[in-house]
Amino acid sequence: MRIKLSLFGPIIKYGGEQENELENYPSLAKALIVGVVLIFFILLFQFKKPGFALLIMTTMPLSLLGAGIGLWLTGYPFGLTSFLGIMSLMGIVVRNGIILIDYAEELRNKEGMSIKEAALASGRRRMRPIFLTSFAAAIGVVPMIMSGSTLWGPLGSVVCFGLLVSMILTLYVLPVLYYRLFRKS
Repeated sequence: MRIKLSLFGPIIKYGGEQENELENYPSLAKALIVGVVLIFFILLFQFKKPGFALLIMTTMPLSLLGAGIGLWLTGYPFGLTSFLGIMSLMGIVVRNGIILIDYAEELRNKEGMSIKEAALASGRRRMRPIFLTSFAAAIGVVPMIMSGSTLWGPLGSVVCFGLLVSMILTLYVLPVLYYRLFRKS
């Protein structure tokens, strides 16, 4: 409950957890945008080409689908910890894209493969490391989901399902996008 004084007398407003969360969302959204921009510049520094940085960043929206499915399946509401889970998920799924694209570029430069061959080979060759790391991280947050906690359950749900869905989509979508975007170079 808040009491404000105005010219017309005191104003009483009732709030709660939802009001507090709504006050935090604008600053968290700014932090998310700053994080995404920083990730872009780190990728740009690593790969030296904006096309590669943007290609790897396409894994971020793929994780949002899984996060939404996870919240829907587990019945947890979207809240502050869900938002924090999405922020951490963005950094985790970018790693999968880096693993895939970096290996494809290595195959092109060192092995002399074509774009199509490198895309297919990197998808096949890096499937196991991407699967194992993503699956292990997803299983690691299952106790958070099973706890029934309104604080940690949504975060675990977002990370678990976001990782699993983005892992599958990354392994299929990213090599195709890599081929489609760079086949003329």
